[in-house]
Amino acid sequence: MEPVEEIKLKLDIVDAVAEYLQLKPAGSGSFKACCPFHQEKTPSFYVNRPRQSWHCFGCNIGGDVISFVQKMEGMDFPEVLAFLAQKVGVILPTYNMQASSEKKRLHEVNDLAARFFRAELLQSPEAEHARVYAAKRGLDELTGDVWRIGYAPAGWSGLSDILKQKGVTDDELIRAGLAIKSDRGGVFDRFRDRLMFTICDVHGNVVGFTGRLLGADAKEAKYVNTPETSAYKKSLVLYGLDKAKGDIKRKDLAVIVEGNMDVVTSHQYNVTNVVASSGTALTGEQLNLIKRFSTNLAIAFDADAAGNAATIRGLDLARSQDFNVRVITLPPDAGKDPDDAIRKDVEIWKTAINEALPVIEWLYRNAFRGRNASKPEEKKIIAEMLKPEFNRIPNAIEKDAWVTRLSRDLGVSEDALREEFRKNAPSPLLQRGGSSQFAPVKKSPPMDIGGAEGVKKKPDDQEENLDQRLLAILYVRPELEGLAQERMGEYYQSRSPSNDLLNLLAIFADREFPDQTLETLRRELDFTAQRLREVRVAARRKILEQQMREAEIAGDDAKIRDLLAQFTRL
Repeated sequence: MEPVEEIKLKLDIVDAVAEYLQLKPAGSGSFKACCPFHQEKTPSFYVNRPRQSWHCFGCNIGGDVISFVQKMEGMDFPEVLAFLAQKVGVILPTYNMQASSEKKRLHEVNDLAARFFRAELLQSPEAEHARVYAAKRGLDELTGDVWRIGYAPAGWSGLSDILKQKGVTDDELIRAGLAIKSDRGGVFDRFRDRLMFTICDVHGNVVGFTGRLLGADAKEAKYVNTPETSAYKKSLVLYGLDKAKGDIKRKDLAVIVEGNMDVVTSHQYNVTNVVASSGTALTGEQLNLIKRFSTNLAIAFDADAAGNAATIRGLDLARSQDFNVRVITLPPDAGKDPDDAIRKDVEIWKTAINEALPVIEWLYRNAFRGRNASKPEEKKIIAEMLKPEFNRIPNAIEKDAWVTRLSRDLGVSEDALREEFRKNAPSPLLQRGGSSQFAPVKKSPPMDIGGAEGVKKKPDDQEENLDQRLLAILYVRPELEGLAQERMGEYYQSRSPSNDLLNLLAIFADREFPDQTLETLRRELDFTAQRLREVRVAARRKILEQQMREAEIAGDDAKIRDLLAQFTRL
């Protein structure tokens, strides 16, 4: 038996999906949940046990257990096969090291480096000052083990020498970002005399490092990161997501901080749905990673970053991808970042998360921060900062309330503010998502279920929906097929559905017709067949009308008579 088939035989799709989603029964063999791949309040994601398949009617995607786990975990096909094979005890064909992927080899090299750095921190006499620093930051041994925090020795080749003994080449050290090619030949270590934070991808593979300078050399950067490699793409990684993803899903909230220590300390004090953007604005790829587990974000910014353009872009990007975004504000006396606040009192951090502000409220307060609202030039700056945000508010009542509040706080008339906000305001279409900051919501394509030929090459959505409904009725009760052919007459066409279509029909039938009697389904078939015929006739008549106009312009009397006869028959 092929490994793929053996995995699918041993791994029930309902059990697999239930590890990621809360499933509820939805018919004979089907279960439903809110789709993990797009935001929704009413479940449109269905899993069918008899067919071992899944489908979302909201974003119109589906497949088998392998495709589901592949999308949830962001793995390529070989990766998901290896992941599931280990889960169910299937042995995949083995490959030698030369045939393994570049990325996998770099994971192995980075893992060896992480082990070396950890051992150095724990055992090396030269790492005493690093141990003192770690203790000062409150990093106990258990936390160091969990997060694989280590120490890079001050010498030029401490790591390189050890890894070469384990079969790692100079070229692999360079490609992993652990070493730099020397002008004198050979390589030297990239990280020297630094406290090392191990960076893992969402699956727990070691992809890189952040090294914090421990010495007093002002010529070196305080933090040094692994450069971009085939294993480490900064825009694709969130520090701590491999450890936080379970709690993010359980709490339906991802807390985003800036620094590695913010994450480590938060987890150490049992607030474990926290990850770090590593001091950069959130990217679309990072948001896609988070969306697998939650569409709710609470973001904590250092005070220095609160007003910069990159921060605002990250917020806008998250909202454009349908995230519910709130902003965490620490009390003035809590310290400069979450790490400080947590070590002072973890309850400060928990309260700040629970009381995170909606984005518009945070932007409003930030616009006033450090400005004298009694000065005319400052009033203008504040209003200009808030203008884009106010113009995005779709609800007129909510927008009016904010204008009233701003009028009061600035001491200017509401009429003046409204006049200012009308200048260069985006059109209603752009406000709904057509601007560069808010991507338009794409309409889900109709299901590809075939259909009668000769009416239109591409049915419209109404026709497509009716057609799929008819097919689902026939799937539930095949004995109604003769009645369907009788009702549809010349428009009915026998179908030989593909296996993919049968999987989809099974799920659709469970969604639309759970436990219906034969008589109820017969009435449903009569109604659906009649509506489908009416829609198709109307569509055909429009086509004939257009063709008659074209024939009349061309003066083709014979064609006009033929088209008119077809129109009359309809």
